[in-house]
Amino acid sequence: PLGAVAADHAQLAHNNTYGLLPAFYVDRPFDCRNCGASEVWTAKQQKWWYEIAKGHIDSVAVRCGPCRVIERARIAEARRRAGHSQDNEEGRIS
Repeated sequence: PLGAVAADHAQLAHNNTYGLLPAFYVDRPFDCRNCGASEVWTAKQQKWWYEIAKGHIDSVAVRCGPCRVIERARIAEARRRAGHSQDNEEGRIS
């Protein structure tokens, strides 16, 4: 398809699935789970997510960029409050 990006099955070997692996990625429109904004998860972004970051092949984008930043900050703050910070008082990683 026009604008498709070829998938590299060697880079998708981390996926434990009975389903078929994609031959290519195409732009996928979605609505942000948090704010409802219409976004496009580009084929290039998908290739990075699945093949470089090793995301699971069944995962999909659900938040726009600004809402992802907010969500990461919310999670980091929750971890900090729970005492799961990267560096505790003794300098060890917890």
